[in-house]
Amino acid sequence: MNLFIQIVIFIFSLIGAKGAPTHAQSPRSIPKTFAQLQVEETTDQATDQFLKMGPNNVTARAYLAAHLPPLIGHGLAGKPHVWLNSVRLAGAFQIAEAIPSLAKYIAGPAGTPRGGTIAEVERLDPLPAGKALAQIGEPAIPTLVEILNTGTHREKWVAYRALFLIGSPSAIKELRNHLGHESDLDLMSEIQKALEGK
Repeated sequence: MNLFIQIVIFIFSLIGAKGAPTHAQSPRSIPKTFAQLQVEETTDQATDQFLKMGPNNVTARAYLAAHLPPLIGHGLAGKPHVWLNSVRLAGAFQIAEAIPSLAKYIAGPAGTPRGGTIAEVERLDPLPAGKALAQIGEPAIPTLVEILNTGTHREKWVAYRALFLIGSPSAIKELRNHLGHESDLDLMSEIQKALEGK
């Protein structure tokens, strides 16, 4: 009986070993997928592949952390879908290394989609860099606070919304602290109203 169990375990281990590549992206294929991410015609498929790997894939996450920031930093550069997908992945994988590049485009580079419903705008859907910073969460707070203090009106509004969406005690504390320093009365009023339920 023991021999039979050992044989069964051995067979299942062989089947598992053969089946492994279909369930996980091989580390060697990650650079290839990243190369496809940088081409307008294949960027959507590459993005889907990275999203299927997920942020728990340590190899994919490390590769994206090393390579996404400069790609985002170049802005649209004639490749709007590549840029948008790069920003989307930075948020989905919570790539803290991309924070400076994302901050540069927090209000959206020229050529990014504008508009949307009030709910979409409040979620920062039309402002992908701001949304990605909100998804990254706690590590983005110091940068968002700096933008809230020194940015243009639009940048400050996006920074406030990103902090509000992070919603952690430290993010909310920073918003409350900022109220006493905000010179734009409309923005101050909006932040106050948003914080009433917190």
